[in-house]
Amino acid sequence: MKYNGIVERKLLIIEENIRLIENWDISSFDKFNKDAMLQRAVERALQVAIEAMIDAGERVLSLEKQSPPVTSADVIYNLQELGIITKNPAYISMIKFRNFIVHMYEKIDLEIIYNIVKKEIPSFRQFIHEIRST
Repeated sequence: MKYNGIVERKLLIIEENIRLIENWDISSFDKFNKDAMLQRAVERALQVAIEAMIDAGERVLSLEKQSPPVTSADVIYNLQELGIITKNPAYISMIKFRNFIVHMYEKIDLEIIYNIVKKEIPSFRQFIHEIRST
């Protein structure tokens, strides 16, 4: 990786939070739905992982001498335009989810969180791999 330690620290934060989620017992939606503490922990771990994605992306763009992005989604779009990451639609979905939990925190649908945990964890790993591979 040609990027500095700040980027690597952000990637390690993503990995740490994904590892936490993978180690928690989220074996069924019913179990997840009945455990408020687990729900909050997963929600927070996802938020932190996504925030770290955004931060890492902003730092990469800065190191690439790019103008600061206007929105969090622009971080992803700009990285894609530069060919640093692929056009994985999950990346933008993650940003939208992060915006939703930050701004609409009182109405979070647990099925959305559960589906992210069950389907999108590989996208976090892909993002990490793509940043490290550049």
